[in-house]
Amino acid sequence: MAAKMKLQRMGAKNQPYYRLVVQDESASPRGKVIAVLGKYHPLKEPTLFEANHELVKEWLRKGAEPTEKVRILLGKAGILPPIDLTALPKKKPKGEKQEEVAAGEEVKAKEKEVASS
Repeated sequence: MAAKMKLQRMGAKNQPYYRLVVQDESASPRGKVIAVLGKYHPLKEPTLFEANHELVKEWLRKGAEPTEKVRILLGKAGILPPIDLTALPKKKPKGEKQEEVAAGEEVKAKEKEVASS
């Protein structure tokens, strides 16, 4: 059983808040929680992130892996070393992804034509 530190969405429609939890890696997002470590309110001004430092460090020692977003939040909170956010890969808009896939397919088709002739 591999444990993961995840953000579990709570709250009403258009008013999310999250609990920082430890769950089995294969558990569904709404599934059974092993431990609740803190909370995250992204809509509050300023953004609120509270975590029990001792419990988080204990679970990290036990081998719990934080997700990417949790890792960033723990870095900002000072529990883990901060991450350079500029080094992270950027998400591309859906239109750009589809264009890249189409361009990749064209290149593969041309390679097949050259190979067959």
